[in-house]
Amino acid sequence: MKKVTMFLWNNFTNDARVLREGSALVEAGYPVTVIAKREQENIKLEERLSSGIEVRRQQKCDAHFSLKNHKLNTMITKHLPNAYLMLKMIREGYKTETDIYHSHDLNTLIQGVVCAKLRLKQKPLIFDSHEVNTSRTHYQTGLVYKVEHFLLRFVDYTIVENETRALYHEMLYGKRPLSIHNYSEFYDIADVKNKELPSNKKILLYQGGLQEGRGLPLLIDAFKEADVDARLLLVGDGKIRQQLEEQVRSLGLEEKVTFTGRVPYEELRAYTKNAYIGFQILENTNFNHYSASSNKLYEYMMAHVPVIGTALPEIRRVIQQEGTGLVIKDSDKKALVEAIRYALANKEEHQHWQENSKRAKYKYNWEQEKHKLLGMYEKIN
Repeated sequence: MKKVTMFLWNNFTNDARVLREGSALVEAGYPVTVIAKREQENIKLEERLSSGIEVRRQQKCDAHFSLKNHKLNTMITKHLPNAYLMLKMIREGYKTETDIYHSHDLNTLIQGVVCAKLRLKQKPLIFDSHEVNTSRTHYQTGLVYKVEHFLLRFVDYTIVENETRALYHEMLYGKRPLSIHNYSEFYDIADVKNKELPSNKKILLYQGGLQEGRGLPLLIDAFKEADVDARLLLVGDGKIRQQLEEQVRSLGLEEKVTFTGRVPYEELRAYTKNAYIGFQILENTNFNHYSASSNKLYEYMMAHVPVIGTALPEIRRVIQQEGTGLVIKDSDKKALVEAIRYALANKEEHQHWQENSKRAKYKYNWEQEKHKLLGMYEKIN
């Protein structure tokens, strides 16, 4: 069977999508190596995961300069380590015996293009776009478009997360990519051990990155205003965690809101199982958010947890079609307060959402979706 090398621009410790795809390929007989970053000393440089995936991490080095030109100093300090890391990934990619290269997101596509195409006998290259890079907060969208448009000419197959993004990609670049949804693995929540939490109250759960555009300051404000007999649990970490913790303190919610920090992927289900309601309240700040379907939506579903979600196309479609929760307008605190109160006050409706989730999970699961990925690889073979 052909050997696969994947490039990934993170530490590969909690990347559920890459783990699912790599594991599916290993199960189908493909030897898979993931070349990732290493930014923390407590992470192994090399390891073999229980799924059979080989991981080779490249150490990221810091650059320290004291130039008088502050702008130049910042640019060098930020970009030089990334450029050096890309070169290390490319070197490792060339060294690794490979038949197919698979780049996850735009920040590893250069590595994939160099390794797959700058050789006498070119290799197939897959571009797996997890995000809409031409429409993201803090990104120079014009430059990103030019880079992506140029690199795509060397790509043999492109993957995006859903049909909304597939249509957008086709509009930009004239070619329709394959959509592979980020569904959860199928499992029975009854087999998951309960997580002991410091509360006997109903758990309102947000699971994911603590980042801008996720509706989290709004959620904390709405939780305060709803004044319900429940606990808000925020599972994850990110850039705005400190800001959120300060907000919780300023509102006097320390006894009702809990931050877990980053949780290992294999432990997440135990937290999800405890939830009474899950939140997926992305804000419509850019097309990347507007078009997101989010793996958390399906993780809630797999655990039979009803959802309060914003009326963005992919999120709205699933919740309304399957009847698994409530849909509200994004960035609308009043609507969110009312949704929280309604979900907690209407037990029969909550049970109805749970039953619909139990049914829908047989449709929205990775065991069904992975055949799209395997079918694409079979074409390459």
